[in-house]
Amino acid sequence: MSAVVAGTKAKLQDLLPGRIGDNKAFSDSYVESLIMAGFNDVAERCELVRATETISMLDDTLVYDLDSSFINITSVAFLPDGGDEDGILTVATLDDLDRKSRKWRDDRGTRPEYYTLLSAPGIPETSTDAADGSQILVYRALSDATDAELRIYGVAVGGSTTNTSEDIQRMCLVPYTMAQLKAIADPRSAHGHYDKFLEGCEKVRARYGHKYTETIGRGAC
Repeated sequence: MSAVVAGTKAKLQDLLPGRIGDNKAFSDSYVESLIMAGFNDVAERCELVRATETISMLDDTLVYDLDSSFINITSVAFLPDGGDEDGILTVATLDDLDRKSRKWRDDRGTRPEYYTLLSAPGIPETSTDAADGSQILVYRALSDATDAELRIYGVAVGGSTTNTSEDIQRMCLVPYTMAQLKAIADPRSAHGHYDKFLEGCEKVRARYGHKYTETIGRGAC
């Protein structure tokens, strides 16, 4: 295991000796940006990075902001007093809630039963007070939240220092980056590298893919 950017760049340096760095063919920042683009691609294709977020619930509140690193939500747990989890919310759509209660926005209770997403995961807010990023809606809202929390589980993208196994770097990130670096000067070679990237992703997905995720639009497999 090594940090995704540092580890992958070291492997690329071996393939492209003397060509990465200041005043060389490919700048460090350019190569690092390509590595991260590849890592995000692998993370989405292969459900590579798992993440959790804990949200403090509020009285009479239906909607909460989601961390923009999520690219998929796999489950939502309820913690009534901020301690142990006490049940998993059921995924629903707004149509499901409409059928359940015509006044569901006004319904209150002691625990939420359902959740839905108001946008695709992974959308950041445009500012700290904009509330226009990814959001989750829960039903029912709590009349008295006190110490209650939601714990969100899902798939996310990582950062440049996220530890990643050496074989993922070798099978996926190195060929992805090589494909981008070769795209203009040697399209045939770039195509070959990209094929290796896709092959690597298939192997990684077989290892990390979450086969039983239940989310909106996807359903239980």
